[in-house]
Amino acid sequence: MRSFLLLCCCLWLLPAQAADLTLRAGVVVDNAGPYNFTPDSPMAGIYREALEQIGKLSGVRFDIEYYPALRIQQLFEVARLDVEVGVNPAWRSLSPVGGFYTLPIGTLDYQLCSRSGNARAGRGLEELRGQTIGLLQGQPLSAFESEFVRHGVHYEMSQSENEVLSKLRLGRLQAVVLERRQIERLTLLPEELRCEPGSQISSQPVMLRLHPQFRQWLPALNRAISQLQANGKLKAIFQKSRG
Repeated sequence: MRSFLLLCCCLWLLPAQAADLTLRAGVVVDNAGPYNFTPDSPMAGIYREALEQIGKLSGVRFDIEYYPALRIQQLFEVARLDVEVGVNPAWRSLSPVGGFYTLPIGTLDYQLCSRSGNARAGRGLEELRGQTIGLLQGQPLSAFESEFVRHGVHYEMSQSENEVLSKLRLGRLQAVVLERRQIERLTLLPEELRCEPGSQISSQPVMLRLHPQFRQWLPALNRAISQLQANGKLKAIFQKSRG
């Protein structure tokens, strides 16, 4: 009888112990150094909500830290972050740390955006041969590069959204590449600060990248993501207006 009661107590405690697991999750922000406040960028908001829902179903708590993309990758590789949020395996093919990837949590859609008032704003890469477009540090260059080469398009990297849009307004760039939600947010700004949406150049599924030392949690995370995909909650989070 005593053994039976002990077994029941152990089983009762297991969920509580599992729920105590906290993983340090890196979310990308468009800034030069770590935020000491909660960013309000579109993707940061999306990822916060997604992690909250995944945590409720998986028994994992996520402690979110905000850094530029390159810094997140570096911290992950030295085990100072446990999870990279919103990445694709193809973007980390050269990383010395393999990582374990969950099921996709959503999709990022990258579009061209031209100077406001440009009559040819809807043009695609095929009309930009020999010209220079702007990219942001941390964007998945591997997803675009082959198309740039095929169409003879040059590119220039910038550290922030403000920097790349400033170059666009000054005529140093003929177009920039931004994620669809960034462009949607820009429509709320005064016209002189906007850019005109153009063609979509890439759509990339994104996942959680789990550090190898926590790979035993991959099934639990995948079960949670699968359930959230099935009930439409993740789709709703990624489609919500972020103006």
